[in-house]
Amino acid sequence: MNELSEKYWLHVKLLFIPYVVMMFLLLFPLQYLIYSPGGLTEVEKIITIEYNQDKEVEGSISSTFVMSIPRPTIFQFLVGSFSPYVDINLLPVSYEEYTNQEIAQISYKDKDISVSTAVIVAYEAMSLVDPTIHVVYEDRVIVFGKATYLSHYSDIDFGDAFISLVGENDETVTTIEEISGVTINGGTYDMTFEKENGEIYTVPIVKNAETGLFGITFVTYKKVDPALSYPIFTEKPSNTGGSSGGLLQTLAVYNMLAAEDITHGLKVAGTGTINYAGTVGNIGAVKQKVLTAYENNVDVFFMSPNDYLTAVNVCEAYNIDYSEWLVSVATFQDALDYLESLGD
Repeated sequence: MNELSEKYWLHVKLLFIPYVVMMFLLLFPLQYLIYSPGGLTEVEKIITIEYNQDKEVEGSISSTFVMSIPRPTIFQFLVGSFSPYVDINLLPVSYEEYTNQEIAQISYKDKDISVSTAVIVAYEAMSLVDPTIHVVYEDRVIVFGKATYLSHYSDIDFGDAFISLVGENDETVTTIEEISGVTINGGTYDMTFEKENGEIYTVPIVKNAETGLFGITFVTYKKVDPALSYPIFTEKPSNTGGSSGGLLQTLAVYNMLAAEDITHGLKVAGTGTINYAGTVGNIGAVKQKVLTAYENNVDVFFMSPNDYLTAVNVCEAYNIDYSEWLVSVATFQDALDYLESLGD
């Protein structure tokens, strides 16, 4: 019996070693960030507007997403290393203190801000044609970053809105610009926030004695009130994040409001952030987005002038003819003008 047990135990040990190695390869994370080609998301699938219901749109307007893997496992790292379409970079310093779930939360909030900006730019542009169209919004200050030393770290969520702070001598301030004037290093102050579900809460926050910081990064943006804007729009849940879809979101919203179809039956895509002035901003993972667009046979692909130069180099490196579909635009209006020219 003992001989039999020893025989089987030897087999168990022999099997256990490769099992441990395999689990190590599949589970151990590395401090890198992987980008690989992704796909297209038609904007009308994440933004709907109760307007022009009978309008026929023959083409499509899509944002471009890539597959982003923070802290890949050793196995994912090795697989990505052999692909000419994948980029592997060190994990950005700004991500090091966050979990992968928190990185995703920041990305989703970034997309929400992008959609809000796109709606404002498109509505205000179309209001010049149809004054009944209008958009109502308010400035919103939200939590966009948290340091590890932040008091009540787990109670404060990304996206929570700053309401007020009670400073020295019980002086209450309601703007972040006023905070430094009523607080001292090393002090503890009651700060009030509002969660996205409307819940208001107050927590004591310590102002670091050495750095003079609370450990919170705030971002101010214009939050649109869909109920008070006309026509009413709805943002649907989505599993993509980031702000790089801003330009295409703006074009799509504008097309939903316009009397005529600005796509002219074409498959329109692109990438680039948008600001309130309608300026198109640069993005990351240009190579993967260009390759994604090419594989999806887009007719027009918009991007900022700086990213366009990078995209040209990518196309030349992969022997891709970009002359007919890759388009550089500096502003939302540039993109509109280009599409209008296609209808001539």
